[in-house]
Amino acid sequence: MGMKGQVSNELLIVVGFILLLFIPLMSVMYLKLGDANADLSVLQAHFSAARVAYLINAIGYMGEGSSIITEVYVPNNVKRVSIEGHEVVFTAGLPSGDSDVVQPTDFRISDGRTITSPGRYRLEITNLGDMVGVEVASSSAVMP
Repeated sequence: MGMKGQVSNELLIVVGFILLLFIPLMSVMYLKLGDANADLSVLQAHFSAARVAYLINAIGYMGEGSSIITEVYVPNNVKRVSIEGHEVVFTAGLPSGDSDVVQPTDFRISDGRTITSPGRYRLEITNLGDMVGVEVASSSAVMP
């Protein structure tokens, strides 16, 4: 008669051990997920910066009067996008501090443009003869 609750106690002990192992594992996974999201944002910023710099160079080499309209994605943790001089710079705010993704261009960019919020932006890139102009035609910025 004294063995009636033994299965329940053993089951509670097994479930307790599983939770004891599972909770720290989940907290480590949660912390790693934040790092993975930061890495993904930097990668997206790198691809966007490389694309804009590539298109500036392509339009620059095509000659005066050529232009293109493209859409560029600015990830959530990017604080600022600067398109000026001979550079396209995405500044990402990471837990370890700010990180710049810089892509150089062969052509000087007239009247630099700055984007300060994440979202999708339509850029118009035009060859102006001795330099390349970049205008923000429209945006679907995401509010932070």
